[in-house]
Amino acid sequence: MLTVKFILNYILISSTIIFLSKYLGYFDKPNTRGIHKIPTINTGGLILYLFFLSVVSQGEFNHNIELIVSIASFVCLAGFIDDRINLTPSSKIIFVIIPSFYLILNGISISNLGNYEIIGVLELGKFEIPFLLLAIGLLINATNYIDGIDGLLLTFFISCLTYYIFLIDDKQTINLLKIFIYASSLNLILNLLPSKSKLKMFSGDAGSLFIGFFISFVTIEMYNNFNIHPTYLIWPLWYPVYDFLFVSINRLIYKKSIFSADNTHLHHIIIKKFYKNSLIPILLFVGLNSMIIFLGFKVSEISKLLSLIFFVTGFIIFFVIRFAQTTKNYK
Repeated sequence: MLTVKFILNYILISSTIIFLSKYLGYFDKPNTRGIHKIPTINTGGLILYLFFLSVVSQGEFNHNIELIVSIASFVCLAGFIDDRINLTPSSKIIFVIIPSFYLILNGISISNLGNYEIIGVLELGKFEIPFLLLAIGLLINATNYIDGIDGLLLTFFISCLTYYIFLIDDKQTINLLKIFIYASSLNLILNLLPSKSKLKMFSGDAGSLFIGFFISFVTIEMYNNFNIHPTYLIWPLWYPVYDFLFVSINRLIYKKSIFSADNTHLHHIIIKKFYKNSLIPILLFVGLNSMIIFLGFKVSEISKLLSLIFFVTGFIIFFVIRFAQTTKNYK
């Protein structure tokens, strides 16, 4: 249950971080890839993380999720430093691998990818840890990729948390996720404020890396301890996964570095069509995302194997359409 105590915590944390950010000059400055024209505070992710940390430190909700939040301090710190001095990819990988190893070794792990009709259980065997580290790393990067327009990252995050609540029946965990949703919604409002607003803020790498890390391990927790089949859990992740795979493969095809920044992400293409007004693309994303998650859920109820096939087929269709649209950008 959301209490006055948590509301006051959020107000205290956010006002303190906003004040310090302005005083210390923690801004995201305009560049050729960004859509903002004036320096904007980029510590929204730090606010969100510190609030989550304050919540789990003041109550008992779900031990594993509380552990995920606590150990995510390494990832949030990496993002915060990266916003200041631009860490190398290898440095960020280290900041992600260490807490990931810790959580995996402490039981937040899976040994298979679920049971499917005809093919049976997809066991990971000796590849359990390498597979998890690779999947977590890819999802964190994918989440970082979608933090390109106002509101998209937080809208994605809120949709995931809302979907988890729908899937489980544990009251304590539901209450914890609701508190997280309320705080994320407040961050979303601040993120969507007009550029000239003194309270507008970006999540920054601290936010995108933390959210990616949190979603990765909570997804594992949903399967591991709540017995939610993976085919139900993949659908809220469709956009960051599809977009990341497309952009990475496309860059390799045209012999570009997969770490090079560009504007070929789908959300960049869409926002250009709306004269850099991020509200309409966000509303479109909410509608499309809700429809795809709903359809994916319904297909999963019918057949787990069919759901997996649809997910892979969906990416192939996404890739073909996007490849046709962006080919000219690499000529």
